Amino acid sequence: MKKKTIISAIVLVIVLVCGYFLFQHLQQEEKLLADVESAEEWTGERQVSREPSPTIEIPGFDSIPLKADSTQQQVNFHNPKNNTCYFKLSLWRDPDTKLWESKLLEPGKAIYDLTLNQAVAAGKYDQAMLKYECFTLDKQEPLNGSEINLTLNVQ
Repeated sequence: MKKKTIISAIVLVIVLVCGYFLFQHLQQEEKLLADVESAEEWTGERQVSREPSPTIEIPGFDSIPLKADSTQQQVNFHNPKNNTCYFKLSLWRDPDTKLWESKLLEPGKAIYDLTLNQAVAAGKYDQAMLKYECFTLDKQEPLNGSEINLTLNVQ
């Protein structure tokens, strides 16, 4: 009688352990299925109408020449006429020193002469940057911009 009770207890424990592992496995499958996209059957390539999104043309520079020890500088900064946004440009000698900042520049317009906040000593400044901030034409709301790393060649 004791032998049958022991065997019954062992079988019961095995059934319970198997049931537990089966339950855990089903729970994991259910979690995996919960993340499946409910999509439609693939029937081949579909034409999707896409309107071209406007892009912003950002002029790039490798280096900019400046006159040493002078705040009056000649540059060639412009906002391409195909753009549909304003530019606000700022010239940085290094990440901590802003040399100049423009007002809003309309598409098709250019800045050829500017006055720096401070004169720059002769030298080569490899950590310089020209920062472009872009704004909508109607409400002047911020858009994507760009930071162009460049070298200032000051002579």
